[in-house]
Amino acid sequence: MTNIAYIGLDHHHCPAYLESIAQLDAEVTCACEPSGDPTPTDLDGLDDVAFYRDPDQLLAEEAVDLVWVTLSNRDTPAVLRSAIERDVDVFTEKPAARTATELESVAEAARHSSSTVGVSYTWRGHPVSRRLRDLSDAGFFGDVDAFDARFVASALDARDTDHYLFDGSASRGGIVQWLGVHWLDLVPWMLDDPIVRVNARTSASTPTVDVEDGAALQIATESGVIGTLTCGYFLRQGRYDTHIAVYGDRGRSEWDPMGKTFGFDGETTLELDSTDDGWASTPHRSETYEYDGTPGYGGKWGLEFFEEYFAARNGVCEPPATLEDALTVLRVLDATYESAETGEWTRVAGR
Repeated sequence: MTNIAYIGLDHHHCPAYLESIAQLDAEVTCACEPSGDPTPTDLDGLDDVAFYRDPDQLLAEEAVDLVWVTLSNRDTPAVLRSAIERDVDVFTEKPAARTATELESVAEAARHSSSTVGVSYTWRGHPVSRRLRDLSDAGFFGDVDAFDARFVASALDARDTDHYLFDGSASRGGIVQWLGVHWLDLVPWMLDDPIVRVNARTSASTPTVDVEDGAALQIATESGVIGTLTCGYFLRQGRYDTHIAVYGDRGRSEWDPMGKTFGFDGETTLELDSTDDGWASTPHRSETYEYDGTPGYGGKWGLEFFEEYFAARNGVCEPPATLEDALTVLRVLDATYESAETGEWTRVAGR
């Protein structure tokens, strides 16, 4: 049984993560929320755990196997470092910091620690994501020419904009670093083709919020693929509009990852087209995946992602997403926000 310290109860994903943890060979034995609310009694399953206001005090006093962190981007790096320096395993919400600079020293500490660090880029665990990665590896697309991605969600007037998520000092950015970031991680991972340059424009049309609520990105990858990402808080309450399409000279794919409403209890369909001779009789095919309705973050495939991370802690495999992956995405975010300020194409650091 893995003993977990959960740090950061005032987070949108906390209740869902707790539902997932309840299905793992794990137990939350202590918790911490540095701000005033909530407390463990406000959350299912945490009634009897030791409660702290100071993460360092928790780490000093409690013997735990794993620290699960859902704090603001501003506060996350310090807690990650404290756990890593104690050789405690860590699982953290994305993007794990406001900037790459804030995470670089933490990543360096992790390289010299026995800690196994995982990052919640859980879309890597979706069966369609993995199918597309396998297709790409097998040459299904041929030479990839372009991709188009979209992550649009309900407008800010349907959201609690007093939360730190919408505070620039705590989060740095808005829709790009919160939702668009999923595709900034996922598409390069599926294509095994890192982003090297971005040209971004953002909008901030909500006067009471100091982060962007809309963005459009042009993207260039290492191999020369061009791509686009559109994201924004534009829809009525509870609605989503997501899309990932890949265009190659031999094959094409199209997928709506989220569906019109958030949830993973129905089905999702991957559309594929190929000019390969082996597909000549049925060049267009639809692959439908039925969800096994499961509580928790990401449902069943989210749970499998966490199980893979737990297996990595036991040395069976590598974590499905690492702190190095988080650092890569943060460098893309750095370039995105710099480009939005300058109006120019911006190169991703290290690329």
